[in-house]
Amino acid sequence: MRRRAQLRGPIFGRVARGAGLGAGGMWAYGIALLLTLVATGFTAVCHELGLGDVEFAWFFVSIALASCYGTAPGVFAGVLAGFLTNFVFIPPLYDLQIEMDDVLRTLVYVTVSLVIGKLVRARQRAEAEAKDREGLLSYVAHELRTPLGAISSWAELIRRGTIPAERLPHAAEVILRNGKLLGRITQDLVDLSRMALGTLSLRREPLDPAQVVSDCVAGVRETALQKGVVIEEAVRPVGEMLADRERLSQVVGNVLNNAIRFTPAGGEVHVQLRGDGRRAVLTVTDTGGGIPPQLLPRVFEPGMRHAGSEGFGLGLTIARDIVEHHGGTISAHSDGEGLGASFTIVLPVSAAARG
Repeated sequence: MRRRAQLRGPIFGRVARGAGLGAGGMWAYGIALLLTLVATGFTAVCHELGLGDVEFAWFFVSIALASCYGTAPGVFAGVLAGFLTNFVFIPPLYDLQIEMDDVLRTLVYVTVSLVIGKLVRARQRAEAEAKDREGLLSYVAHELRTPLGAISSWAELIRRGTIPAERLPHAAEVILRNGKLLGRITQDLVDLSRMALGTLSLRREPLDPAQVVSDCVAGVRETALQKGVVIEEAVRPVGEMLADRERLSQVVGNVLNNAIRFTPAGGEVHVQLRGDGRRAVLTVTDTGGGIPPQLLPRVFEPGMRHAGSEGFGLGLTIARDIVEHHGGTISAHSDGEGLGASFTIVLPVSAAARG
């Protein structure tokens, strides 16, 4: 059974890589506790030797090391260091009475942990972004090689005149198809860059979403017919909305093309647009290969794509960003492999449909 989506290449802009610095897990708190106890031992030795200028520096070292495992473990180490400093080293010893000096000392420890934690996170994010950029460049070079190679090979055959005349239409078709693929990849990269920089702009205008959906369906119907896929359309007026016509068409077209691509000959794609109060709800359902349960929560991540599909697997990622810029949501549902898939787009409308 072919899978509808498969992780391919790097996860561009992967936030989780630099974000593994939150609570850190119970083991991180254990390390923070161990570091603080070790610092207490060193501090006790320095205290006995009369090294008053450096004895409490060990607590700052333990806080710095604990902060490398997350902000929360660092703060925990800071609070623990403040308590032990007051309880073990500041007269009266072993007294649980808390004074203002004790509070201020603990606040200093906690502040140090927060600052160090922030610096560690910034460094790890920078390292993760650098690795992602390197991975992206390598991925781009690899993915561009196939269409460029096809275009170069057929163009060279035409230039040499060694290709039979009856094969010229096929050569032109291959060159044209790969040229369009290069154009789509380039546009995806431009959109991805704008998303990363937060500069993806929308040219909003009053439009009828029903008309946009109908136009998109008309644009892919010929592709569906050639593949033997039937498109069932049920589009109702849902009112007017302020949206970017080109971007909205990009989203709908991407979902429709995916549905057709992953639906075998003889299958069906159902397109339904309905009103729900002051919202327009578009649902595209296919009878294709479906989405494995373990991949379903990740279909909108960059790099997720069918093993045999073209492009970078950025279409749904870009679609989600565009929909969210319009104040809407997009979601996916599938009962499993071989059971088809359904994508639902919800967008606000300025006037609800009547009747």
